[in-house]
Amino acid sequence: MFAGEDDGIADAWDLLSERLNESRRNRMMQIAQERTAYLRLCLQDVHDPHNVGACFRSAEASGVQYCDFVNLYQKFAKTSSTVAKGANHWLDISRFKDHKAYLEGLKNRGYKIAAAYPTDCAYELDTLPIDKPLVVALGNENAGLHDDWAEHVDYRFSIPMYGMTESFNVSVSAALILYSLTQRCRRLVPPEQFFLSEKDRQALLNRWMTRHSRALASELENLRRLKMP
Repeated sequence: MFAGEDDGIADAWDLLSERLNESRRNRMMQIAQERTAYLRLCLQDVHDPHNVGACFRSAEASGVQYCDFVNLYQKFAKTSSTVAKGANHWLDISRFKDHKAYLEGLKNRGYKIAAAYPTDCAYELDTLPIDKPLVVALGNENAGLHDDWAEHVDYRFSIPMYGMTESFNVSVSAALILYSLTQRCRRLVPPEQFFLSEKDRQALLNRWMTRHSRALASELENLRRLKMP
């Protein structure tokens, strides 16, 4: 099951956002308009909480709404709140232990799988195709992507490097990749394809409000009662 594929509580935004000041409310609406599902980030067995937090922070700052954990042989990592700066509270995060079911679900949703490798790649980051929705898969800090991914990957790509080291840290890679791809997509992909639809934006606002309510059920009940004729 992918997170964020529900409409949330249908009237959560309309009711609960009234408690926000105008600046905060407008800011959230503006950010929702900049969100995309066209790109999403997948972390396979990334275990360092600081790396996870930094990846989430880069995704959120780039407007990427959906992030996925796929853990084949490790426990799901915690997120460093200090590094993430609360980004995980604004993202829809899914967790899977079966990579085949995960990848099948993505393919059924029209996504292509792009996996970052240090060598033997058909594409560099700047030439990665963006004509279809894209999932960027990054592997474990030490072992990289598991070999079982190979048959499912549509695009193998690398980030050009000019030093003696073989690869960037996974969180640095995520930042570079997402920034490059979101900038290209904003220029080249039609807005109606790249950004969330009006319906999906409203659903996102509903989810945001429900996540940031301490006593959701009672708050909504009281507000609905007040609005009754």
